[in-house]
Amino acid sequence: MRQKITWIAGMLAGTCSGAVEAQQVVAPPIATTPKASDRTGAPAIAPSPARETPSAPAGDDEKDIVVLGGRPRASALGDIPPERVFRSADIRAFGADDVEALLGAIGAQTTSNRGRGDEGPVTLLNGRRVSSFSEIARIPAEAIERMEILPEEVALKYGYRADQKVVNVVTFQRYQAGIGEAGLLTVTRGNRTAGDADADFLRIRDDTRLGLGASYTRSTWLTEHDRDVRQLSGPVDAGRFRTLLPSTEQFLLNGLVSGHVLGEVSATVNGRFEANRSRSLLGLGEDGPLRRDSDQDAAHLGTTLGGRTGNWQWTAIGNYDRVASKTRTNLGDRSGLRDTAKSTDAVATADLILSGPIVTLPAGPLYTSVRGEFETHDFESRSGRSLASARSDIGRDRGGLQATADVPLLGSADPAASRVGRLSANASVAVNRLSDAGSLWTFDGGLTWSPTRSIGVILSGTSEQGAPTLEQLGGPALKTPNVRTFDLARGEVVDVTQLFGGNPRLRNDERHVFRVGMNVRPLTRTDLTLSLDYVAAQVDDPIVAFPLLSPQIEAAFPDRFVRDATGRLLQIDARPVNLAASRQKQLRWGVNWTRPLGAVPSGMESGMIRIPAAQAGQMTAGPNGTFTFRPEPGSALARNIMTASSRLFVSLYHNWVLEDSLSLRDELPSLDLLDGGAIDVGGGRRRHAVEFQAGVFKRGLGARLSATWQSGTEIGGSHADPDRLRFESLTTVNLNLFANLAERFGGASGPTWLKGTRVSFDIANLLDARSNVRDRLGATPLSYQAAYLDPLGRTISLRLRRVF
Repeated sequence: MRQKITWIAGMLAGTCSGAVEAQQVVAPPIATTPKASDRTGAPAIAPSPARETPSAPAGDDEKDIVVLGGRPRASALGDIPPERVFRSADIRAFGADDVEALLGAIGAQTTSNRGRGDEGPVTLLNGRRVSSFSEIARIPAEAIERMEILPEEVALKYGYRADQKVVNVVTFQRYQAGIGEAGLLTVTRGNRTAGDADADFLRIRDDTRLGLGASYTRSTWLTEHDRDVRQLSGPVDAGRFRTLLPSTEQFLLNGLVSGHVLGEVSATVNGRFEANRSRSLLGLGEDGPLRRDSDQDAAHLGTTLGGRTGNWQWTAIGNYDRVASKTRTNLGDRSGLRDTAKSTDAVATADLILSGPIVTLPAGPLYTSVRGEFETHDFESRSGRSLASARSDIGRDRGGLQATADVPLLGSADPAASRVGRLSANASVAVNRLSDAGSLWTFDGGLTWSPTRSIGVILSGTSEQGAPTLEQLGGPALKTPNVRTFDLARGEVVDVTQLFGGNPRLRNDERHVFRVGMNVRPLTRTDLTLSLDYVAAQVDDPIVAFPLLSPQIEAAFPDRFVRDATGRLLQIDARPVNLAASRQKQLRWGVNWTRPLGAVPSGMESGMIRIPAAQAGQMTAGPNGTFTFRPEPGSALARNIMTASSRLFVSLYHNWVLEDSLSLRDELPSLDLLDGGAIDVGGGRRRHAVEFQAGVFKRGLGARLSATWQSGTEIGGSHADPDRLRFESLTTVNLNLFANLAERFGGASGPTWLKGTRVSFDIANLLDARSNVRDRLGATPLSYQAAYLDPLGRTISLRLRRVF
């Protein structure tokens, strides 16, 4: 009787070596029964937690041993299923180098409308919290077994607020590689280049990790003259002395070590140092160019301890961050002296999180998590010369407690086993006591319903109080001359002086957010996901950077503007302010579809591979906790595996803003950002934004095309206002091409230097699209020239990467 092993892997990481005949497949460990291993002569493989269920005997002389995966290893806490899961083969199709680049490639799928701004997702490593994102940012894509995107409610289980999606990065249990990388970027118009070099080493042995990394980046400045920017009338070409983008230099050093201490307690220590330098030109002064030099040094030290006590998981996290900044501005007068602004920002935090079940209810266990945290923050700033000498030293201590509960109400862990599916509730309450702002409360609650395995519905609400940051309260005063500004009240462009810094009179804000979300997987055998989210948010006393100059803004904050006797604008105080209120309503829907390139033979759907017993001896242990299988060259299995490891993926997201309004002062009319209102130079809020991405990967060659379309917007009063500025719709397209040289050209007899080598070619803003702004006469105001809104335009970059 013939026998074969059925492998339901949940992922397929194909690394093709040369042509189809020399293909190899890297896969996770396969759990087999000892009896089956003895018969097949396959290498001994340690049993995994997977559930082994023999299938019913086939109608012929074949017998399958079926390995069914239970809950995947290193899953996130709780029973909320991931919205998206990227297996190793999916990740390879993006051509991303590391976790940071991969999150950038899938940014549309990790976006949340519930946060305060553009915060990135919460990141986990193997289902556990990390001390900071820098701990995992440089993990190479080759070390990732899978990556899960989970809804915001999962963040509550780890002690975060429910306003960011959660990304769980799961690495292989064994991995080791050194990586060298270099890149060069240039613009197609103008005179700016940038280059970088990176070196990394990572070793993973189960819970033991050692990582080292260093990078250096340098770029030249880009002046207004390089972009042919029109200038205000003057005797010289002022564009030669005004930079659109500064010259920059960055050096980064990162190190990490983790392992077990005190038995089963895992420990991680991560250190990072970053030095940044920038140089810019601000125009022409009385005695030469106005120059600004900015230096910033940042240091981070983080540690994480984690373990289990019975059914409870605990994590202790400590972080220390220090950022020292110095800015020197030469005002171009004969004294040769400079304005200076210095600041030092130091933060130390400690967190303890406990998570686990406390009781078993008829519908399942009730999970709870408790978090205690302490933070001490010190911010010191100094400024002097043309501004009156000022010094600020602000400190803040914060202590907080948070408790979260997940209560199963109906159904069981398997929605298909109940007529109503599975229904659970979650609730969270947190209080933070700030030494300078009193007690701040946060309340979260939600319902999660899965009527079937393919449908998930989430309803949630959040009420949160927030305090201004120390930088917003006490940032150093900084005067910037010659800031080109369009004065809507007079319809003219002027160069003004802007004041930046902190505002000690800022008040706390209060946010209320309501969300309804749905995820649907309509086709059983197709990786197709549909998502829909509705979010409504209201903020009382929102804290914002000082808004764009407009008649409405000037009426609300008249003391922030200085004009001469003729009404000409001279100065703007651009320090942050509290507005009265803001309201937003948004609807976001998306589609994600992934499949192999070509028809996948029966028995290989969803990453399932059938390996005949006669070929089991060709399966050998790999260095990364995986197994390498080399099928018979030219066999049908080799061709089928190549097809199954290829990828074609498409994603489409549409964000529709239904309402976005601001109340500047209680006694003044609201500002409708969808109808002429604006608070920044980008114009009002764009009602529609569409993000599209498509990619293909096969036999080491990959391509990815991404495009973003934004609808037009306006700045002005009512529709009858003749001085409205119109921002036309904008479409940007990016193209990424890459080749894993060994997979495509190496083969069994290929040169050694091809092994692990990747070449990438990227074009950002392929169509060189820029924002087009017109007034009622069809002219573009000087301050809204395309180069001001998007200095770079189209860029071309080439990267070479080698894995050793």
